[in-house]
Order: sequence, then structure tokens, then C-alpha cells
Amino acid sequence: MSVIAYGPRVQFADRAFDEALADELAALGIVRPLVVTDAPGRAALAVGADWRERVRCALPPGSGPAFVDILGDAAGAADPGRAAAVYAGGGCDGVLGIGGAAALSLARLAGAVAGDTGLLAALARRGAGPAVPRRPRAPVALVPVTTAGGAGLCPDLRLPAAAPAAPRWLSGAALVPALVVCDPTLTEALPAPATAAAGMDVIAHCVESFLGTTFNPPADGIALQGLRLAAAALPRAVADGRDSEARRDLMAAAVCAGLAAQKGLGGVHALAHALEDVAAEGATPHGRLHAALLPPFLRFNAPAVGDRFHALGEAMRLAPGADLDAALADFGAAIALPTRLAPLGLSAQACDRVARAAEAEPANRTNPRHATARDYRALIEAAM
Repeated sequence: MSVIAYGPRVQFADRAFDEALADELAALGIVRPLVVTDAPGRAALAVGADWRERVRCALPPGSGPAFVDILGDAAGAADPGRAAAVYAGGGCDGVLGIGGAAALSLARLAGAVAGDTGLLAALARRGAGPAVPRRPRAPVALVPVTTAGGAGLCPDLRLPAAAPAAPRWLSGAALVPALVVCDPTLTEALPAPATAAAGMDVIAHCVESFLGTTFNPPADGIALQGLRLAAAALPRAVADGRDSEARRDLMAAAVCAGLAAQKGLGGVHALAHALEDVAAEGATPHGRLHAALLPPFLRFNAPAVGDRFHALGEAMRLAPGADLDAALADFGAAIALPTRLAPLGLSAQACDRVARAAEAEPANRTNPRHATARDYRALIEAAM
């Protein structure tokens, strides 16, 4: 059975953070938000101003925010228990997440539990299951300053492995925000390497969603449009961070990637997550390894996807008959992403741990072709 559902409100415009956020929060009834930020969020907001003051100026008149600042994107920096405690103690009535993947994920989890530390503990013990509420207990608004992770629109949530008192992976309607404010100008502070990694995550989202096993025709069309936008805009955004048109198109592609991902992802994300957690100890930005992983996975999945590679090639404007896997490897190399895993220096034991972790990742369930730990071990070798 397939469920096709699209719901979050998306406000998309240059300077939307400063010009539209207050009205949008007021419409949600948010007067005292729990504001969750991380290092990318603070850097984006601090251009020419104090970041806290800029947040206060963007809120509805009379708002009194409570702040939770994540120290960075490293594993363990996101503390759901602290966020829940601040929400409860601060009399908050909603959550505002501003930043990269760490801030957006923590904000969505904070909205799902709304200060209920008992529910948080139950989620941490059981993971996805009956403890997940059907809807968020507090409205959540997100302001992404990255394109990674589908701009916070994905119905899944994954915190770092070392995050204290946190579930490993959750999925459900309670994790879908009420509002996403996409302001492409906030991504101009991202340096070229971060832009490349985040943009490659958009491309992987679109490719894997389109090839995934779930039946969702609208998601297929959205994924192809996201791939068209990202393939054209990402090299320009990496080359010139102030290219406003490229930034807008890349943010639009991220929205497409997030909406399409309700169909599910695949083995590239399963293996990337495992590598980031087990091998790289959380130090590798999400998306940086995708250029090395996409080609071997496309070859592995080829027997199970029919003629779908043709549509992906058209979306990337490849010449007829071009090899999709080779084109994606070249694309990654052109934006200075690694196209091999060898620099990670993985031991045989680490490869085995990564392969087992990848098999257990939820993204593996919607990969077009069933992949076992043995398959993942072989795919790691192919990507070396």
C-alpha cells in the first residue's frame, strides 16, 4: 500500500526570513518559540548583524524567544533532552529551527515531544514505533541554510549516533514541519565545499527517490524536476557563492528533493549514513561521499530499474547513450568532491562494521534491489 501525502507550507523568496517569517509564525500562533540554531545557522544570520538580534527582529511583535544553540554539526552536539527541558521551562508554544541538518532535525524532534521528556525517553528506547505521536505536539517552523536533507521537508529524522538520550531514526507525520521558510540568500554564507556536499545530497535524494520501490507518481515527477535544477545550478553555486540565481535554483531543487523523499531513499544514503557514523566518526559532512557512492550503486541497481536511467540522463541533459554512472562521477569531480573512498583509510574491520550498519539502515528498505551486508561490503570495495 502506498501513501501519497504532501502538506507543509513553504514560503520561498529572497529575504523571506526578514520579511515574511513574523507573519507566518503569527499565523501558526507562535509567540514564544524555542529557537534551535547551529553553527551554519549562526553564520548565515550574523552577516552584518548580531544573529540573536536578527532573530528577534524577524519574530512577531512581543515575542520572547528561548534559545538552544548547538555547538556545531559534530556527532553528539545535538541534545534532545536539553531542548525538551528548555521548551518546558521556557513556556514555549512552538519551535523555530534555523540552520543546517543538526538544527533542523533537533527542532523537529523538539516539536514532536514539546517538552515531554518521558515521551523523548520512550522514543529513545523504542525508536520508530508506537511511541511516535501521530502529529507534532507543537508547531514547528524551519529556516534551512543548507540544501542537504531536503530542506527539512523529509518525513524522516536521523540524529547523530552519539546524540545523548536520542532515538537513532524516526519516521512519521509528527516530524513534518508546519512551515518551511526558504530564503536562498541565507545560503550565500556556505563555503564552496559545504555547498558541493549539500548539493550532491540533493542530487542523491532525487536519483534515489526516482528509482525507489514505493509507488508515488507525483514524487517521481518532483524528483526529476529537482534533478534538472540541481544539475544545472550546483556547479555555478560552487564556483560563485554570490550567484543568486544559482542559489535560488539549488534551494528549489532541495525543496523538490525533500518532497520526493517521502517515497523513500536507497542504498547510497544507507551506506553514506553508516560511513559517516562508523568510519568517519561524524566528521564527514553529509553528501560529501555521494559522488563516490552513486556510480557503484547505479551499476548494482541497474538490473532492477528498467529504463529509468534514461529519464535521469535526460534530466541531467546528458547526451543520448551517455553512461549515467560515469557522468555522475565526473560531475562530482568537477565540484571537487571525492570520487573514491580510499582517502578514508578504512580497515577491513571498519568496512565490515559499515556494511552491517548499512544493511540495518531504513533507507535500505526502499533500494530498488535488495542489498545485504555482503553486498554493501562489495560496494565499499568498488567505491575504493
